[in-house]
Amino acid sequence: MDTIKNLALTFIAIVVGLMLLMTPEPQQKESPDRVPALVNQGQTIKFEQDQPVLIERYQITKMDVIATPEQTVDSPPALYPELEQIALTENLPATEALLDLQSMLSNLDPVIRLAAIESLGGMTSQYNLPTLSAALNDPVPQLRIAALEALALQENASVVSSIEPYLFDQDREVKVAAINALADLEFEAAVHSLAGLLTDQDSLIRRHTVYALGEIGGEYAMMYLLQARNDPDATIRTNAEAILAELEYKAAY
Repeated sequence: MDTIKNLALTFIAIVVGLMLLMTPEPQQKESPDRVPALVNQGQTIKFEQDQPVLIERYQITKMDVIATPEQTVDSPPALYPELEQIALTENLPATEALLDLQSMLSNLDPVIRLAAIESLGGMTSQYNLPTLSAALNDPVPQLRIAALEALALQENASVVSSIEPYLFDQDREVKVAAINALADLEFEAAVHSLAGLLTDQDSLIRRHTVYALGEIGGEYAMMYLLQARNDPDATIRTNAEAILAELEYKAAY
């Protein structure tokens, strides 16, 4: 009898054990810190300290954020609002426009200074001559050239003395611009200064000088052109001969 009880208890224990083994364990919930953060629902993205954010120069510049009151949402931003201000000076009285343009000549951006110089060149007024003469001191050669061209447009004999020093500028193109400016003005007062370039080592400078002397003409110009007939450059000798012949023809008739 005891043997049967023991067998029955053993059987029950085995059945209970099997039931316990077959019962699934409760699933653990994922920890909140393991849920990936959503970045597309207006949440702020935080960058780690070892991931610096770099903005390239071509991505954002001051030109991209400048806007003028006249612009609409659809219109592109103005790259240089100062250029609009310079353009508006054309409708102002000469004295008022001159004040605005003078202030632009001290701008750190050479683009603005160049636009101001060109606008001054379009104003044939004796009041802007000192301003243009001061612009000849600009450190950028291109702007010195622009100032020389602007002075030539004034057709005023008083600008010759301002241009003459730049016949000997360190920049070759500035020298050529000074020669051409005096050629455009055609004032005989510039002949003697130009003659000093007939011995320049650069044949291009000598060629432009011969042309300028021919444009100015007169007794002294012809005298210097006679010397240019002995230039080591064959082209310059030929040009000097042709210009002399033309000047002699004009003088005779």
